Amino acid sequence: MLPPLSLLLLATLQHPEALVQTEWLSAHLNDAAVRIVDVRTRGYEDGHIPGAVLLANSATRDPRNPPTFLPSQREFEQLMGRHGISNATRVIIYDDRGINSARLWLLLNYFGHSSVALLDGGWTKWTAEDRAASRAAPTPGVVTFTARPNSRWLATAQDVLAAIDQPGVKIVDARTPAEIEGRDLRNIRRGGFIPSAIPVYWEDALDPVTKAFKPIAELARLYRDRGIVPADEVITYCQVALRASHDAFVLHLLGYDNVRVYYGSWEEWGNRDDLPVARVP
Repeated sequence: MLPPLSLLLLATLQHPEALVQTEWLSAHLNDAAVRIVDVRTRGYEDGHIPGAVLLANSATRDPRNPPTFLPSQREFEQLMGRHGISNATRVIIYDDRGINSARLWLLLNYFGHSSVALLDGGWTKWTAEDRAASRAAPTPGVVTFTARPNSRWLATAQDVLAAIDQPGVKIVDARTPAEIEGRDLRNIRRGGFIPSAIPVYWEDALDPVTKAFKPIAELARLYRDRGIVPADEVITYCQVALRASHDAFVLHLLGYDNVRVYYGSWEEWGNRDDLPVARVP
């Protein structure tokens, strides 16, 4: 059974199973088939959603494994198993900014586990509604997770290179204007953007106060007004695939079913001299 959403969301979301509301999660805190995952970078020990396990955000991207930066299949299987996530588990992910959750959502889908959703508004909305919190860290038993990688979720640098200026293909840049303009290098050697990329800042999809997603009509306009339509093939990128995964998640909600994340993102592209870079005039 799908998590309950408002009638408006049900009428417009193409993948409502990927987003749950605080009301639904509050009613399923004791559901043995559900694993809640906290991917915040701080604050877990001070309080978290009851039953949530903490998963380090760094575990979803391996800096020792360029250019893909992916955790190995075996590492990911063990990571999920240690956190009590099997192939039968319904995974609900949250953070406090709306940025970290989507990368784990992406990886789970890439490794063949589509029964995963984000908590709309995350910890920010949960605490604003004075919902239950706990300081007790659960100790889930180790279970078996078998990964089945599906390359349709990820793009390589060669895929992106081939997509530049191609009809029906859109490259989406989720970074800040300062990064795109080359004023904020963030330890990357080259500034700029991938040629033909369209900027869609990831945070524009969220209410700035609640961190919940904006109304679906606004989300749809965010992309359509930039010429990005559901029939397009879309590749998203940022610096380390966090914000790019968020854009990909929103597009997935809206029914864009040919979306990939360039997981190497600008950390790879901006540090390679053999790849083209465009700059703002």
